Amino acid sequence: MSENSIDIALVQETYLKPNRPKACSIAGYVQLRTDRTYSSKGGTALYYRRSLHCGPINIPPLTNMEATGCRLAMTGHSTLVIVSVYLPSPKRLLRRDLRALFALGDAVIPSVISIKT
Repeated sequence: MSENSIDIALVQETYLKPNRPKACSIAGYVQLRTDRTYSSKGGTALYYRRSLHCGPINIPPLTNMEATGCRLAMTGHSTLVIVSVYLPSPKRLLRRDLRALFALGDAVIPSVISIKT
């Protein structure tokens, strides 16, 4: 990722599980992840370059979404909240889930993916 100057990467459908906490780690990046524990597949992750002023945030309980997020502080700008979000099929997008995510801060950037099968 560093060869392509990627500072932050958001990943959905990671398939990662808690019994392998270092799976898919990338040199020079911090990995944040939310593994799906109740069934196979699913899960979200977020990678950020170690040099960034970024830290994990607690995601509120969501009904139909899975999410992993961080708070990014930048000199001369307000803090950004960046969230990797997965909406599993056939679940519906719920307003209460979106409200919970947007309540995380003034500047929230969600990346949502929903795969229809």
